[in-house]
Amino acid sequence: MLGVMGKNERDRTSRRMCAGCGNRAERDELVRLVVGPSAPFVAVDLGRRLSGRGVSVHLRRSCIQAALVRGPLARSLRGVAEVEPESVERMVIEQLAHRVCGLLSSALRVRRIALGTEAVRAELAANHGDLLVVAEDARGRAADLTKMATAIGCATATWGTKASLGEAVSRQQLGVFLVTDRGIARAILECLAQIEALSEDQ
Repeated sequence: MLGVMGKNERDRTSRRMCAGCGNRAERDELVRLVVGPSAPFVAVDLGRRLSGRGVSVHLRRSCIQAALVRGPLARSLRGVAEVEPESVERMVIEQLAHRVCGLLSSALRVRRIALGTEAVRAELAANHGDLLVVAEDARGRAADLTKMATAIGCATATWGTKASLGEAVSRQQLGVFLVTDRGIARAILECLAQIEALSEDQ
């Protein structure tokens, strides 16, 4: 479950058309898919930096499916390969998770992250915090920390396991962390929202 972090006018991006449903949306609500010369033949271009013909799609299975059976992406793949929507979904989720780990590394470098229950509690008690992330298998005082975060207007999210969160920050296990940089927090929250949207649609 994700909390809410609003956007101001400067955060608004250009609009693109989804190759699946045909509706237009903000660019950061879509993901770019590019046809490649070899397996897996479709590359997920989160940074929108890859060359080649690409299309933008909503992070919904129905839109990914539609984009793979009609339009420029489908025409480029015709006679070359059949790409399953599930494989594209997995690639998107893996890349989004990798981006989250990169953002966590950035937060660590600039010392804008608190790791573990006690460190998080201290920051929240001092009214510091832009995003609280709790592992799905976290127990103990996770609920109390979530209440504290909500009380000061800090966004919240549930993602990963204690093992996966720990691996992301070079620890054996980690049940909770708090990002105290608004820009990094927003970027992580956007990635987690996209992962959640795609996972729920499966």
